[in-house]
Formats: sequence, C-alpha cells, structure tokens
Amino acid sequence: MNLKNIFQTSRLTPEVFGLVLMIALVTSCSEDFLDVVPQDRIDKTTFYSTAGEVIIGVNGVYASLRSDYGNLNLFTMREARSDNGQLNPNGQSEQISLDSFNETPGNLLVLDGWTNMYRTISLANAVIQNGPNATGDPALIARAIAEAKFLRGLTYFQLVRLWGQVPLRTSITDVENAAVASSPAADVYNQIVKDVTEASAALPDSYTGGATKEVGRATKFAALALLGKVELQRGNKTAAVTALNQVIGKYSLMANYADIHKAGNDNKAESIFEANFNPSNQTGMGLPANLVYQSEMTRLGVKANGTTAPAVIPTNDLISSYEVGDLRKNATITTSVAENKPYVSKYLDLAAAAQGHDINLVVIRYADVLLSLAEALGETPTAYGYINQVRARAGLGTIDGTTPGTFIDKVMKERRVEFAFEQSRWFDLLRLPAAQVTALMSAQLTAQQGVTVIVSANDLLFPIPQPEIDLAQGLVTQNPGY
Repeated sequence: MNLKNIFQTSRLTPEVFGLVLMIALVTSCSEDFLDVVPQDRIDKTTFYSTAGEVIIGVNGVYASLRSDYGNLNLFTMREARSDNGQLNPNGQSEQISLDSFNETPGNLLVLDGWTNMYRTISLANAVIQNGPNATGDPALIARAIAEAKFLRGLTYFQLVRLWGQVPLRTSITDVENAAVASSPAADVYNQIVKDVTEASAALPDSYTGGATKEVGRATKFAALALLGKVELQRGNKTAAVTALNQVIGKYSLMANYADIHKAGNDNKAESIFEANFNPSNQTGMGLPANLVYQSEMTRLGVKANGTTAPAVIPTNDLISSYEVGDLRKNATITTSVAENKPYVSKYLDLAAAAQGHDINLVVIRYADVLLSLAEALGETPTAYGYINQVRARAGLGTIDGTTPGTFIDKVMKERRVEFAFEQSRWFDLLRLPAAQVTALMSAQLTAQQGVTVIVSANDLLFPIPQPEIDLAQGLVTQNPGY
C-alpha cells in the first residue's frame, strides 16, 4: 500500500526548539498500513520502547516532510529566488522581498521555513537516539533508524544550501537547548554524508508492500541518489559519480513527461523518493491553490480553490528557454484563458476538491540521477548519452560536443526545463561561480523591475532568522550582509 495513506493532517504548532511527535496508530484490520492520528506531547523517554513505536515515530518524520516540500513559503524561497519564477509585485511585502533579495532577519516567512525543517530534524533525532534501546525485531528497528537518518540528511541538505552555516542539532538534547552554535557549512555537509551513507548501508533496495513494508519509504537507492547529489553540490565530483553510478539502471524514465506529476501517479518507475500527499486523509497537496488562477480552476471544472494572483509566476526568460517542440513546456506552464497570463500548471489534479490535490511532490527522480551524473562526469560521450536520454523523452534531438555552448551551460539548460518548479533551479545555480549567479540574477531583476538591481554574493544565502540568534545567546552568528 502506498505510504501516502499513512498521513493525516497535523494540527500541532511548530516550535523551533520543541520536540513534537506526530504519531500514527497501527490499524490491523485495514489494507492501509497506517492512519496517522495527531497526538500532542509524547514522552520521548518512554514512547520508543518497541519496534512498533519506533516505526510510528519514523512515520511522523515522513509526515513532517510534507510541510517542508508543500509549504508555500519554502516553495517561494526555492523558486522565486531563481530566474525561473517571480512573485506577484502586488503581493505581501515579505513575500516580494524573497524574490528581490531584500528580506531581513526578521522576515516571518523565512522563519517559518527554518522552523518547519528543524521540526523534521527534531522528529528524526528522536527516532535515531531512542531507537537502539527499543525491543522487538532488530532488523525493523535498524531500518527505521536508517530511514530517519536519510530524512535528517535530506532536511539538512535543504538547510545548508539555503543558509550555509546552521546549528547542527543531532540529538534530542540539541533540539531542546536553544543555545547551539552555528556549524560551518563544511561540517554540516560532513554530517549529511555520514547520515546518508549509513542509511544506504541499512535500507532495502525496495519494498514489497504489506505492514511496515510500504512502497514510498526511503530505499538504499534513494540514499545513494541523495548522496550523489550532495557530493555534486559540494564539488566532490568523483564521489558523486561513485554514488550515482550505483543507481543507474535501477529505475527508468516514464514514457510521457506529463505523467510524472499526474494525479495518482505515485511512486512509478521514474520516482526514487517523494513527499506524500493524500486528499482522502485530509493531506492533499495545496500548492496549486496559490499557483493557478481561480478562473482556470473554474474553466477546467476543478472544485479546489485557485487564486486571483498566483504567488509564483513563470518568468519570460524561462518560457523562452524551451526549445521548439519540447514536450515539457505544455506539461509545466499554461496560459490562462481569462487573464492571458502564464501560470504553473505542473501540479494540477482536475479532480481536486477542498482536501487538496492527489499529487505527490517528487523529491528525487531518475532524470535527476542521469543529469547529475552527466554533470559530475563532465564533457564525455557517456555524459551526453545520459543527457540525450532525457531529451529524447522530451521529443528533442541529440546534442554533443559540437552543439553551441559550454558543457555546463548545456547541462544547466537541460536541468532548468526538466525540473522547472520542482524546487531545484536555485540550488542548481548555486553550483555555478558566485559572480556568474549574481550577474544573472541582477540582469533578471533589472529587466523585471525596470530599475537597476545589484545582487551581491552575500545575497546567495538567506539571513539566519533573528529569533534563532536571540535565543542562542551569541552562539549563532548572522550571515554576512544582513
């Protein structure tokens, strides 16, 4: 049974330093393996006493992941920051600042994103720390701990790319203690690599279904794919090749690009890891309500809400970057009939109602492995072969060393249109030289706003939220430029 069926909406209030466990009750009489029933404060010293409770604990980490990937503020931070998306200029000022690099340490949207991710980490820490003392099936306990390490590594990978230096909280005590010093980005990356490497050694290749073996949980190959992406991001291309090569051939590209994000198409052949959403459990994905015009929802017969002003709008530069005949364009961006303006249509479920859209957010998919491996290998026939697999699915011809542009330009262009609005573009840009990124974003914002805008190297990281600095009593320092 798909893992998305285990999650119910959590009504807990996020706290940066509090440990909150969202747990599930095992339902033995249902084909659905788990239904999560929100619980408030759970005693972390007594709860994780059995293998079953450890599994329930790691299910809470998966549930928290929904808030990391389906959260509009984090989506905005990852998408509007790049040259793919821009924010509605008439929107709320704190939102607009995320697009124009003008946010301050007191920005509440930045704090919300930070809080969401540390909540996920705190839940993972509880499983990792308490799991070894639980009784029951040792293999099941070890697997649950490995899942928690994968999820913690995945979350720190988001944090370090958005903020650079961050407090490295790896135990329950760290989470409860507000005064935890910032760790250099290099140390955070080292912890991520440790977590994900250990996870890859303990996780199964796949899941067969049935109680505690649901498709959708983190696998060995999800951990290896994440490890490859982490190593590529920090410049260790040889290590990235080693990790990513182990995933080659374990998945396949879906024949139709539009089917990747089609409603109900969860955990298909291309998917390596997804953040799960499920309207039947009141946890449908809500992003389209902020991305799609209400007029379009009405025209298409979608009962779910839309908006009069989408929060993130595709830029003209992105739209023009698609080659003629690229099948990915119409599967990603649509022009509204009433407004005659483009909007992000990638995540539309035509049957969606008030409970949200029946679409999982794919965090890692096989096309990402192919293009990441190509980037790590550099300009070789093998690398072009991986790129051309992705292009063929998009209905495009092959490219090679004679195609105009540098190799990295060609890789980045392919990644841009393949993963548009999959919360990837900003992180891809960060692998380029800082001067190149600031020049690109300065030009885009200048054209967008009609006045000269200068983006500096300091703008490539978000400010550490001021409440974190205040609570840490001087142990956490602000990023330069803020």
